[in-house]
Amino acid sequence: MVDNSQGHAAYPADALLVMRMNFNPGGAQTRLQNGWFTDATGQQQEQSMIFSPDHPKFPDQPKGMKQVLTEQGLYRAGLKMICKKPDCDPDATTCCVTCILSRQPDFQEQKSLVQEVIGAAGHICIFLPKFHCELNFIEFFWGAMKKYL
Repeated sequence: MVDNSQGHAAYPADALLVMRMNFNPGGAQTRLQNGWFTDATGQQQEQSMIFSPDHPKFPDQPKGMKQVLTEQGLYRAGLKMICKKPDCDPDATTCCVTCILSRQPDFQEQKSLVQEVIGAAGHICIFLPKFHCELNFIEFFWGAMKKYL
């Protein structure tokens, strides 16, 4: 069990996070791990976030949001990188590439670094509810230690 602090919201360097991507291919953007999407036949397809080494224009370069959505069949001409709306419609497919891509299942399932490390060790990571220190077992331990001391 892990408390729900901001320090536990860090992500691995190759995490599927839209904020680490450019709109267009290449440039100074993070090299992300492979993602996945469900194609028109209902089959799950792995999606590389890096162009192949033999790509004519961007060999071995990160793809960018537009290319990732194009491969998934979700990109439409005229979409902006970020919309001006304060809150996007969760079911929107015409909002902006940032909203659309961040709502894809592979990006939604991205776990924090703490969750990945704990999971890799064969354990389950459970976050305690925010703002409920009475449920945090460590608070009872520290309370007992303070009383003892």
